[in-house]
Amino acid sequence: MKYGTNHKRGILLPLLIVFVLLFTSCNNTSYKGSNNVVEPTEVKEAMNNSDVIIIDARSEEEYAKGHLEGAICLNPSSLTISEPIKGMLAPKEQVEKVLSEKGISNDSTLYIYDNSGGVYSGRVWWVLKVYGHDNVKVINNGQRGLEKAKLPMSLEVPELAPTEYVAKEADSDMIATMDYVKTVAENEDSKEKIIDVRSKAEYEEGAIPNAILYPHTKNLYTDGTFKSARDTFLFYKDLGLDKDDTIILYCKSSFRATQTALLLDEAGFKNVKVYDGAWLEWSAGDMPTEKEEKTVPDSGDAS
Repeated sequence: MKYGTNHKRGILLPLLIVFVLLFTSCNNTSYKGSNNVVEPTEVKEAMNNSDVIIIDARSEEEYAKGHLEGAICLNPSSLTISEPIKGMLAPKEQVEKVLSEKGISNDSTLYIYDNSGGVYSGRVWWVLKVYGHDNVKVINNGQRGLEKAKLPMSLEVPELAPTEYVAKEADSDMIATMDYVKTVAENEDSKEKIIDVRSKAEYEEGAIPNAILYPHTKNLYTDGTFKSARDTFLFYKDLGLDKDDTIILYCKSSFRATQTALLLDEAGFKNVKVYDGAWLEWSAGDMPTEKEEKTVPDSGDAS
């Protein structure tokens, strides 16, 4: 039996539609029900929950131009110190004071967003996790995702009653010191892995010896959403990382590193440390550096 051109088109067209739908679905990341990431649609459902506090981690200037209705402003710089190294983790007492003044309690469920690919919100997430706050998540795609979900924006600043926030002692397992990093960097056979999440240009100006370059931007699809936990696992597996490996992350001041820590934790890498002193401390301490780039696999950046 012979089939005409129209019949062939009738077969090919449905197959083409199925292919397009399958391809598109691979790029729609959904973190619904995850440990560290919350979707904008889930935020919409939780906005009237009195236990939920939404944190805008952008600058005060950006916040003042418009923010998610009911969100408070908490830029990560308020949770850092300037000496001896700018941008390092603030002590427990400072974090308690800031959170108390913002009206955050130990029982609060916290959702955080920014407009920088999770860099600022990731830093707030990391500080809170270090000091033992479990109920905290970062909003996928940040401000852009909230606007796309058509959530209400406002210029009004909510007034939350002050609390008496009590932080736990800092979790040292989440932090890498310069001495620890130096030991790993000097041992080429070390099982610990150092990941430099800065840009290639920054890396080429100098890096911690034996560090593998993998810019934090590779953790995002081109539409700004976080790569899925599965994709994150596969790309870092291509770097030679196993889920049981001790992984040390750093950038210039370890803000970008915390975004990576968030997504690695979500992908099942549980021994993740952030070198909080980062390149600012390392380069100021007359420490060894190198400029030879380690081989990095294709990140698959297509959205």
